[in-house]
Parts: sequence; C-alpha cells; structure tokens
Amino acid sequence: MKINYILYLSLILVCSSCKSTKNVSEVSDTTVEIIDEGAENGSEFVNAASVEVNKLVAANLHTPFTKLKEDRTKNFEVNSGVEIAHMNSDKKTGNQMYHHLQKSTLYIGSSYLCDKCPNVHLSAASGFIIHEDGIIVTNYHVISPRDTIKYDGLFAVDHEGTVYVVTEVLSASKANDLAILKIDTKGKKLSALPLAETELVGEDVYMMGHPFRNTFFMTKGIISRKYVDSKKAQPKMTITAEFGLGASGGPVVNDSGEVVGVVSATRANYTGEGTKEKGDLQLLLKIVIPVSQLNKYLNESV
Repeated sequence: MKINYILYLSLILVCSSCKSTKNVSEVSDTTVEIIDEGAENGSEFVNAASVEVNKLVAANLHTPFTKLKEDRTKNFEVNSGVEIAHMNSDKKTGNQMYHHLQKSTLYIGSSYLCDKCPNVHLSAASGFIIHEDGIIVTNYHVISPRDTIKYDGLFAVDHEGTVYVVTEVLSASKANDLAILKIDTKGKKLSALPLAETELVGEDVYMMGHPFRNTFFMTKGIISRKYVDSKKAQPKMTITAEFGLGASGGPVVNDSGEVVGVVSATRANYTGEGTKEKGDLQLLLKIVIPVSQLNKYLNESV
C-alpha cells in the first residue's frame, strides 16, 4: 500500500511537470512580440546636427539652396574636374571595414523650417568623401528633393557630429543618379575612400548608410548582377547587402574598402505583379550605381 502511494505521487509529479512545460511553451508563444523601437542613437545624432545647422542658417553662414539648384543646372552631366588617384588597398576584416567606412561616410541633409514647430529639421540621406579637400558624392535625387518644401541649404555631417556646409554642386547626373559636391572643411583634411576602377559581379561588398535614421549602419553582401536600365539606358547593378530609406548616396565598397558603387534605390517585386492585387512580396532589389559610371565624372590623376 505504501509502495502504491509512492507510485501515485510520482505519477502526479510527472504529469504536473509535463503540464507545466506545456504551459511555459504556450506562454512563450503568446508573449513573443516585435517591439517598434526608434532608431538607436539616430535621433540624438540628428537632433544635435539640427541644432548646429539651425545656428548656421540663423547666422546666414550657409549656401542658399537656390544657389545649389543653379549649380545643379549649370553643371548638369559635366565632368567635375576633380582628380582622383586609384590606389590598391589591403583586404580588411569586418571590424576594420566598419571603422574604415565610418570615417568617410556622411549624413547628408537638406534643412527646412518645420510647419508644426519653430525648429529647423534635416532630411535624411547618405554620402561619402572621395577627396581630402572636401569633395563628396551622393545621389542626384538627394540634391533635388520635392519643390513642395522650401529648403534653406544642404549640409553634411561626419561620424563625430561635425557639420559641413555644402557650398557647390560640381557635377550632377540625373540619368546616373549621381552628384559630386564640395563642402567647406575650413582647411581640415578629411578621410577619403579610394575608388575602384571597376566592379565585379560576385565579389563581396559592404554598404554603409543611415537607413531609417539608423546612423552609420553597415551591411554585407555580394554584387548579384549588372544590367542596363531599360528606361534610362544606363548601367546599374544590384547587391544583396541590405539598405533602405535614408541610405541613398551611401558607399558600396569591395573587401579592400574601395568604392565599387553608390546606393541608389530599391524595387519591390510581388507575386501578383501586373494584376490588380500585388500579392506577396517576393524580392526586394537593392539598386546601386556602378563606380565605372562615377569615374566618368572624375579625372584620374597620374
């Protein structure tokens, strides 16, 4: 009788243990959630830059956006005249690559006065330095935003939070979605990214930008293909490294840290394309301007 009682208790404990495990599993399944957080450190970085931009605009120490628009028209599809030396670099580890890109990647923003508060705000885009004297690259669509908003000026911010005024558009290509700009460095020499002479399908690449204001965000992938845009008849390429809104104009580099492209756009592909209902998202293409196109707007120094 005593043995039977012990067996009975043991059975109860086993059953309780199984039931407890099941409950824990059920609770875990029902409490898993995706938290919608703001960009990590992004708001603080952008807010600090906006304060500095506000001071520059208030003191009239910026280049008016209207003047930059005139430059854009004057220097449309012209060679910038900037001389760049192509240099071979050593391969880098992932950590080395991050710091290599961070030193030369910029946050690019057009300043505008908010219609809901008295503050100056910055739009979000990316760019990078190609010459130590303050020559930078971004997209054409970054310097030609919607005319529905009145912009004061265009500014570039480095990873240390230093704000630079964009003073001139040296070259602008709408077909290639490229813009080469001059910023006022006050004599400071900047860290420039070397440019590759061409880009190779299948090679490993890294991208840095500020997607959704996640500042200095790096991803890795490969060049998945090269093709010619059917509408603009210009060479493009796609990569598998992730990027999104705010990364426009960011650098894409090979495993030696040499620029092989410039982030340009994304294109979504759905199962129901061509029908009334789009269906499920199947493929999000990451479109990049090849460095071979950028090189056409630069002079190679001997």
